[in-house]
Amino acid sequence: MMTPKQTHTLWHLRRQGLQFEAEKAEQAWSRGREFLPEQRAPLKRETRELIDQCNWELVPEVA
Repeated sequence: MMTPKQTHTLWHLRRQGLQFEAEKAEQAWSRGREFLPEQRAPLKRETRELIDQCNWELVPEVA
């Protein structure tokens, strides 16, 4: 399950026309994994910061 901040970040990605990155982020966060955007992706600084915050929110899986 994704957090409200992750959902908000997906909205930012889609708003910037980065649907592919948004899809990859949604898949990663839905699985509890960190999302690392492509280095060449034209992300605004604000969006990169949101992605970092979303990755920090991930709960480590317990084996």
